[in-house]
Amino acid sequence: PPPPQPPQPPSPSSGGKEGSTKAQRKVAQAGQQERGRGEAPRHGVSSPPVPAAAAPNVAPPPLPPMRTSKLHDEIFAFAQASITRGEAAHAEVQGILASLRALVSSRWPQATVELYGSRATGLSLASSDVDVTLLGVPCGAGREAVGGALKELHALMEGQPWVASQKLVLSARIPVLKVATPSSIPIDITISDSAQHTGLLARDLVLGYLSEAPQLTPLVLVLKSFLRELGLNDPYTGGMSSYSLVVLLWLFVCESAHRGYNTTDLGYQLLGFFSMFLYRFDSQVTHVDDPLSPMITAPGEPRENIMHSCYQIGRVCRTFHRALQLLSPETPEWDDPATPLLPRLFSEASSANRATQTEATATTPPPAAARTPPSSGGSSAPASAPPPDSAAASAIASVVEELTAEVEAQSTAEAAAAPPVPPAAKGETPSAEDAKPLAPSPPPPPSPRRPWARPDRWQPC
Repeated sequence: PPPPQPPQPPSPSSGGKEGSTKAQRKVAQAGQQERGRGEAPRHGVSSPPVPAAAAPNVAPPPLPPMRTSKLHDEIFAFAQASITRGEAAHAEVQGILASLRALVSSRWPQATVELYGSRATGLSLASSDVDVTLLGVPCGAGREAVGGALKELHALMEGQPWVASQKLVLSARIPVLKVATPSSIPIDITISDSAQHTGLLARDLVLGYLSEAPQLTPLVLVLKSFLRELGLNDPYTGGMSSYSLVVLLWLFVCESAHRGYNTTDLGYQLLGFFSMFLYRFDSQVTHVDDPLSPMITAPGEPRENIMHSCYQIGRVCRTFHRALQLLSPETPEWDDPATPLLPRLFSEASSANRATQTEATATTPPPAAARTPPSSGGSSAPASAPPPDSAAASAIASVVEELTAEVEAQSTAEAAAAPPVPPAAKGETPSAEDAKPLAPSPPPPPSPRRPWARPDRWQPC
């Protein structure tokens, strides 16, 4: 209890009990103000300490766990399994790099060996190649000087236990020494002697993207595996390069975050990327500015197009359209735990497009300008493939015939069940492809060059 207060003399101006009460109030207020300023109370009067209110010893209620989609969990598990499968190859690659560094240092002591590409960024699959470049080789500039240094390296690597075969490709845009290991790991060795070799710049750019948006890693691994199953992951055959895929995903994630969309659920991010791709691309020529262009081009020069070799963009759009139909949240399999979505995507989409891929590759050769590989995602040229075995060729042909018959039967059934399609505006008879009950194709672009590198000019998803 507070100590008893001593009686105060009555105020000379007030007198009596009322004056004494007013004086006590003034003294108490003065003491509180002095204590607030850190001074000792005057008149020998101090007010009793006020006990602090006891805080309730109750923990705050836990936040409800964020519910993610089933497709998010499947994408995350797929990425974890893909990384686990590549651990054995990663150990072998590190051993090869150590041996190559020792070999290069014995010939050029001042030279260094740098790893770039998907093996350096953590976005590699088990079958991805190893991209290596040499820095500091005193060979001078020019194709002939670089080719001479690669020939010396070719001679030094003869007899190495980790070298099964070698091939020099000096006619490529950037000369390359292609090496195959006994475990079938392809290695591409180049010499960085000019600004045309942007492998290290692209590596650092992608690592910056992954540090800003870690959700890119599982999305890239799933899309790379999906495109590989369809034969659309090689820019030398008209597919999408890994570099262009990473850049497009990064721009999409930036736009989603800028517009307030959820960027943590991988399932909805994958569906949004498919929708964005279909909205902005079609089978015509499409230009996507290379983010590295300001570093390697002079002001006023046209920027590099990271999609210039993807002449199968029409097949990519049809494949993504089919994937969007299979993974739509409106399907009953979206919330059914007994029906996984990713295996269904890989099986149905690949079987529906493999016959189209074979037919398009055999009947429609790419233009000469489209066969030039991009300079940012990789800097090597493809090695000429050996002639296929007759038994394997016949087996592939039989499988293709079966798939073609199945796809034609399915297309005929869908065309029969679909409502009649009106003829074109000019009186042309619609083809069987136009009669399929599919969603309309995305609107054509206003011009072949679109400012994709500027998110402020994008259309909403």
